[in-house]
Amino acid sequence: MDPLFAQELCELNNRFYRTWADSFSDTRHNTWPGWNRCLKESGLTDHPLPLLEQLHLLDVACGNLRFERHLARSIPNAIIEVQALDACDELAQNGIRLPSNVFASFTHCDVMEELQSGTLADALRFDTQADLSVSFGFLHHTPLPEWRATFLKALVRATKPGGFSCVSLWRFLTDEGLAAKAKKSTASGIAELGYPKEQFGKGDCLLGWKNEKGAYRYCHSFSDEEINDLVSAVSNEAYLKARFQADGRTGTLNEYLVLQRKR
Repeated sequence: MDPLFAQELCELNNRFYRTWADSFSDTRHNTWPGWNRCLKESGLTDHPLPLLEQLHLLDVACGNLRFERHLARSIPNAIIEVQALDACDELAQNGIRLPSNVFASFTHCDVMEELQSGTLADALRFDTQADLSVSFGFLHHTPLPEWRATFLKALVRATKPGGFSCVSLWRFLTDEGLAAKAKKSTASGIAELGYPKEQFGKGDCLLGWKNEKGAYRYCHSFSDEEINDLVSAVSNEAYLKARFQADGRTGTLNEYLVLQRKR
């Protein structure tokens, strides 16, 4: 896949989320089982935090802020200061009502645009480095391997030394039923949108939405090798605290990386 076509796919995804923000958000209220282990591996739920302990969270591609609700309920003693970023303002603005111990500041940020312009590190830089940085349900929208590696490095660097970064990597092609649907919708999307088939590599798909005409988003299903490469990309800056699979009917739909920034 060449960078110009990758950029076109990013624009496709932005249009998708702007158009379908409400109906998409309506299907995104449940927590993911993998989140609980991420919090455990990050040392946040092994024992109760002191009352009014402050936690700084960076959530890149925050969506409708459902992770923030889950985090607040998981560590109710903490005061959680959130820097939430997303390219789709509608998702965040129409998001879930947050508990009283969460104070969220939303920033519009098109991560793909920042990646392409080489300014992502600046976009993730705030007055206080994060104790915990997360990005769930996002990296599968990132078309190029080098963009994914750059993103993960920036996320780690936005985290304080000793802090944790957690990401999910979708592996939908390992599910027979989802793989069949993805194959069908990719073929339909390529034909409907007039995309060159040869630009799609292994794991690259177009997924539809509720059988709506023209409602496609680019998604990538990760392989073991690609995940190994991501871990290697940040190995000089972060320890791999945990790598595990969770979520979905099989409990293997997402693979998670929990990284601890080196001191």
